[in-house]
Amino acid sequence: MSIKAWRDIAIPHQDVLRGTFKQSEFAADLSQVHLGKASEEYQNPALFYQRTFITEGMRLLLSSVIQRLCGKGGEPVIQLQTAFGGGKTHTMLAVWHVAHASVTADRMAGIGPVLDEAGLPGLVKAQVAVIDGTAHDPAKPKMHAGLAVKTLWGELAWQLGGESGYAIVKEADVSGTAPSKETLRLLLGQYAPCVILIDELTAYIRQFDDVRLSGGTYDSNITFVQTLTEAVKMVPRAV
Repeated sequence: MSIKAWRDIAIPHQDVLRGTFKQSEFAADLSQVHLGKASEEYQNPALFYQRTFITEGMRLLLSSVIQRLCGKGGEPVIQLQTAFGGGKTHTMLAVWHVAHASVTADRMAGIGPVLDEAGLPGLVKAQVAVIDGTAHDPAKPKMHAGLAVKTLWGELAWQLGGESGYAIVKEADVSGTAPSKETLRLLLGQYAPCVILIDELTAYIRQFDDVRLSGGTYDSNITFVQTLTEAVKMVPRAV
């Protein structure tokens, strides 16, 4: 009895077969996708899902996010826990494409069955904010249309609602103090359905080291994270 070669059972992508595979193309960058500057394999939702195997864990996550955005249940706060290189960023990209809904579900391989299992007719287009700790300098404000946004909460508000969204947290951003739960609830409620994706948060916060920077302080950022999770729970279509 002969055993088939693995490559005859699990046929590799053409770039692997042709020897043109580049490891760098598989280094996921959430902020680059959000800015529309990533490689086609990550930027194009059809190609992304064509190259993504939806594991049981990812299926449950996507189902929960879609249900939440539709107001049909789902978890308001989800923490991804994997070892280094375990696919957290890739998983968040899967959520980004589902929430962004730039194409219909039938063009994203594997999403149709997720919708069927969740009992939902289709995707809901949401406002998506991406907070990437490696893309922000806590010592230097980020400029948006001539406006200096200093903190993560200022950036969140700007991404969700532009100048109008930023106005809701402006005072907290200027002072570097964490906004209240009620302020964040107001922000999220105004721009729901919405998804907030936070990656590499530790890389950002550990730079404060008990000093006050443009982005606030270590304590104000920790308070913001806690307050944000509590505010999200209060807004039915925010995750």
